[in-house]
Amino acid sequence: MKGRSFFFKTRRREAFQVRPATRDDGQSVEALLNYARRSYLALEWWTVQDFLGSPTLLLAIDQHEHPVGFLLAVIGDGSVAWLRAIAIASNECLKPLLAATAQAVVAQGGVSLALLGGKDWVLPELRSANFRRVNQVVTLRHRGSWPAYSGPPGLCARAATADDLDAILAVDHAAFTALWKYNREVLRRALDMGFCFDVAYLDGECAGYQLCTLRQGRGHIVRLAAHPRWQRQGIGGRLLNEALVALQQAGVGTVTVNTQQDNEVSLQLYRRFSFERTHTSWDVWFRSLL
Repeated sequence: MKGRSFFFKTRRREAFQVRPATRDDGQSVEALLNYARRSYLALEWWTVQDFLGSPTLLLAIDQHEHPVGFLLAVIGDGSVAWLRAIAIASNECLKPLLAATAQAVVAQGGVSLALLGGKDWVLPELRSANFRRVNQVVTLRHRGSWPAYSGPPGLCARAATADDLDAILAVDHAAFTALWKYNREVLRRALDMGFCFDVAYLDGECAGYQLCTLRQGRGHIVRLAAHPRWQRQGIGGRLLNEALVALQQAGVGTVTVNTQQDNEVSLQLYRRFSFERTHTSWDVWFRSLL
């Protein structure tokens, strides 16, 4: 896929070249992100510029050789490529960008595409490209106090270090389906950039971990996972308690968390810790490439 270009014509007979964005395209990508008519950005630990040269950051060029859009897909350990950034100055270039992205992801070993949320201008093209809505992610906000919780006897919860990453990755892959799995690079970035990253050990084994961020005075629980072997034994409660204590000590007044609307185990845990569901939610869109 590297260096390969795709050519498309829309129904209006407009021709687009779609190719990987190189490092020389940095200014064009940044300009599109900042000034394009329509944009979508869902990158937690990176910027779009970090992906210049990646075979799955694709740039659309019109017949006048003007950059008119880009799309970034990021492949995780579950072979799912999440659409993380889109910016288009021309409505007609989104369809060829999606088509070329599917080909690029398959060439890199990906098996499916996914998008969280999606604005009104994205949805018609998603449906046309055979995406389907498979779930919904909801937001909960912490209200008031919560019960003190230490977890099962012998549980050790502490700040994670680089030496814990392999064990944390194993927990993550055991706890989540392919759609939601992190890879090691995500965890490494989170360790460097997150506010609070804790790991829990029980009987000498890594039993779970939690990761939260603090931005502009707001805390967010990014990840809370317990190994299936230890679920429903208080691991998640202890780790959630650690996160809330750390955020409270930092003077945070608002703490949020996201989870799937059908993840009743997580929803019950958050309710016990005084989280309430808000009106904010995002649809999960999915397309198999097999």
